[in-house]
Amino acid sequence: MFLAYSATSMLNFAPATAFVRVLFSVGLITYWYPETYEFNKIFGNLDHVFASAEQSIFGFQPALAFSKHFSSEWISEAFYMGYFFYFPMMMFVILYCFFYQREKFDKLTFIFLGSFFLYYFLFIFIPVTGPQFYFPVIGTENAENGFFLNVGNYFYYNSELLPVSGYGDGLFNSCVRVLQAMGERPTAAFPSSHVGISTILMMWLYRNNKRIMFIVFPLYALLCGATVYIKAHYLIDVFAGFMSAFAFYGLFALSFDKLYGRRGSVETGSPNPTKQTTI
Repeated sequence: MFLAYSATSMLNFAPATAFVRVLFSVGLITYWYPETYEFNKIFGNLDHVFASAEQSIFGFQPALAFSKHFSSEWISEAFYMGYFFYFPMMMFVILYCFFYQREKFDKLTFIFLGSFFLYYFLFIFIPVTGPQFYFPVIGTENAENGFFLNVGNYFYYNSELLPVSGYGDGLFNSCVRVLQAMGERPTAAFPSSHVGISTILMMWLYRNNKRIMFIVFPLYALLCGATVYIKAHYLIDVFAGFMSAFAFYGLFALSFDKLYGRRGSVETGSPNPTKQTTI
């Protein structure tokens, strides 16, 4: 899919056509996400390895302690709001770039989609589901006591997200629960693509519009914290997502320059060699 997108990037589309091409590719992200589960479920689950590593590093399970010590409904809603902000943040940055910095649009979307598909590729071979799937299966008490069972191929036959307690029924809580019911699968925990992709977008904003970056930053921070707060990820997933964002950004930015040169957007035709932009 990404190779097809890259090939079409060489063509000169009208602005509207180029925009639809990108929206179509972004829309497929939600389709391909559950497909990673269909591949990685053939491998034995590794949550016991990652939960044990988490326990060894921190001496406890941050995913359990975070929500336990900050159980206020207002705090819960704030983190769920941050988590819900993930997809709106993507669309906001893409739309902003298209309408206000169109000469950088191709490169941004190349970095964005390339990173997404690379995360998905990793998820196929790293079968980790995260605490929200794993802990209810082994029992929260076992997780609290540092006893992590190897569930083997359990998730090959079971993909349901078991209910968890301790949260309020606020607007964003409900919205996230609806989205999870629609498309969540026991996959894609390590590294956290939520943290990785949002960090990549923040890096782009930092280089291109610091004012917007600082406005968006509080929601970005809530999003990163929410991945652990709602038990979607182990804390080590968050660190891996954050660090991988820098590597992926550099990899795909360099790849774009090598493939297409430091060119303008496809909508404006051939590149202007006298006007090079940094992204």
